[in-house]
Amino acid sequence: KTGIAHLFEHLMFKGTKAYPHEVFDRLLEEAGAQTNAATWVDWTFYYENLPAGQLELACKLESDRMVNLLLTKELFDSEREVVKNERRFRVENDPDGAMDEALLEMMFPTHPYGRPTLGYMKDIEGLTLDDAVAFYRTYYSPANATLVVVGAVKMDEALLTVARYYASLPRVEVPHPTLPGEAEQTKAATKTLTLPVANEKLKMGWRICPAASPDVYPLEVVYECLFGTESSRVYRTLVEDMQVASEVDGAFEPLAQDGFLLADIVMNEGKDAAKAMEVVLSTLEDLARDGPTDAELSRAKNQVEASYFRSIATVGSRATQLGAYELTAGDFKRMFQYVDGVRAVGRDDVRRVAGQYLTRERTNAVFGRPGR
Repeated sequence: KTGIAHLFEHLMFKGTKAYPHEVFDRLLEEAGAQTNAATWVDWTFYYENLPAGQLELACKLESDRMVNLLLTKELFDSEREVVKNERRFRVENDPDGAMDEALLEMMFPTHPYGRPTLGYMKDIEGLTLDDAVAFYRTYYSPANATLVVVGAVKMDEALLTVARYYASLPRVEVPHPTLPGEAEQTKAATKTLTLPVANEKLKMGWRICPAASPDVYPLEVVYECLFGTESSRVYRTLVEDMQVASEVDGAFEPLAQDGFLLADIVMNEGKDAAKAMEVVLSTLEDLARDGPTDAELSRAKNQVEASYFRSIATVGSRATQLGAYELTAGDFKRMFQYVDGVRAVGRDDVRRVAGQYLTRERTNAVFGRPGR
C-alpha cells in the first residue's frame, strides 16, 4: 500500500498520553527548538534543532512517541485528508510532480522506488487505522532507528542520555524483505503527458549505481558537466547557443539500491522537446567518447566539492547528511570520504561511467505537452 510511510510521518506529531500534541509543541518551543520531518524512498527522519543543553528533552520526547503514540480513528481520518490534499497540490495539480512520478515509474517498473512516497490517491483513500497501527508496531523501534547527535555535546554524556531513554524500549524484530532488482534496461522508454503548461517540458532519467558504489564520484562529476550549472554543456547548447530552452536543471540521487540521474528542461515557446532530447543524447555520447576537457573536469569537481560543503554547513544539515550516508551508503563515515573520492576522478572515469550508465538504451523520457 503506497503512501503509508508518509502518512505515518504526519501522525507522529499527534501526541502521546504523557505528551499530548500541544504539550509536545510547547516544550520544544520553550526550549527554542525547530522540529520537522520528511519521508523519501529509503527513510523517514524526524529532527530537532535545539540548544545543546536540551538534548535530554529531545530524547525524552522522541523515545516516548516511538512507542506510545496515540492513534485514533478521528486523528487518522483527519490526517489522511491532509495527505490527499497534499497529493492534489504536489502531483495532480503540479505538472512537474506528475512528470516526476511518471519518470520514476518508468525507471523502476518493479522496484518500490518507482512508487510515490506520497502514495497513489486510491491507496491513500484505502488506508485504514489498522494499517497505521500495524506499520507503527512493525517499523518504529530502536532496532530500526538511527539516532544522530551533532553539536556542542560531550560524547560520553550524550551516550548516557540516549541510553537512559532508549535502552528500556522493547526490541522488535524488523522485517527486511529482499526487494526485486530491476532488469537491465535495453531499450529507451518515452511517455507523453498533456499538461497545463505554456511551453513543452522534458524530463529524462537514467538508473545509476547504489550510494555505496565508488561510481557515485565520477557520476556526480558527469552530472555537473552536463546539467549542473549555467556553464554545463547542455545548458550552454540549449539555452545560449540554440536558444530553444529557458531552463536546464536536474538531480543526482544515489540510493541504497540503485539510484537515478535526471535532466529537467523547459523549452521556449514553440520549440520541440524531442529535439532537445536528441541534443542531450548526442552530448552524452560526446562525453562518453572524448571525456571532459581539463577545464571542464576541474570546474565540475570544484562544483561538486562546493556543493558538498554547502550541504554540511549547519549543525542540522550535518546531522541530516550523516543519517543519509548511514541509511543509503551503509556507513556514515563515507560522508568524510566523499571529497577525496571526487578529487580522485579522472577523465577516463568520466568517460567510463557516462558510457556505462547514461546510454540511449538506458534512457527514460517524459514529455509534457501543453493541452489542459
